[in-house]
Amino acid sequence: SSGNGDSGALVAVLPPQVPGGRFRTIETKQLRGMEYEEQAREIELFTMKYNVKHIAIDGTGVGDAVWQIVKNFFPLAVCYQMNVTSKRALVLKMLQLIRAGRWEYDRSEQALVRAFNAIRRIKTPGGIMTYDADRARGISHGDLAWANMLAIINEPIGRENGGGGGGFAMEW
Repeated sequence: SSGNGDSGALVAVLPPQVPGGRFRTIETKQLRGMEYEEQAREIELFTMKYNVKHIAIDGTGVGDAVWQIVKNFFPLAVCYQMNVTSKRALVLKMLQLIRAGRWEYDRSEQALVRAFNAIRRIKTPGGIMTYDADRARGISHGDLAWANMLAIINEPIGRENGGGGGGFAMEW
């Protein structure tokens, strides 16, 4: 938590069983008010609950400290430095999945939906297009959405090898 509306978020996403298959977000958790050691512990608990193959952490701010701890029990954890380029890749990959009907989530996950709805394209003072999220209305800067995208980017853009149409995200 940086004190400016950000908090941590944790998501569990099932990857596709087959190339071009669907990703399914199965659990989300807000990590509000937790110190970085506690956040790392929550991630460790997810590794005990799920068969985790990929952990990606936003290394901005305290995220780097979380990653330093997590890599001790999950050496393959990836630390992303969020910038214009990385945010663009995350958003474009997520848009690609949604357009292809390759993302499912539980319709009761309203905080996740609000987080995605908060992300918008903006222009930096230098005139560069990027993505940001509203820090108001309890959505914590879209943290659940960014966490979801960090899980999904493990399948890089262009590595889909198939996929059906549909142009929507499935709720269940």
